[in-house]
Amino acid sequence: MLYLNINTKCISCDNCRLICPELAILKDNQKYIIDSQTCTLCGLCIQVCPTEAIEFQDLDIDSSIS
Repeated sequence: MLYLNINTKCISCDNCRLICPELAILKDNQKYIIDSQTCTLCGLCIQVCPTEAIEFQDLDIDSSIS
């Protein structure tokens, strides 16, 4: 299962939240949270991030169960 993750390189510039067409990126103080239920993985947030803080992650369901 693929999802987006915001890592520690984030400088809270707000670019990702502002460009998201699904409004899937929420801001909690200076931390950003991507709502995986709303995110369509379009990748626009990755393109506008100046520090490359947003990346695709693969959640291996089989390994997380064991």
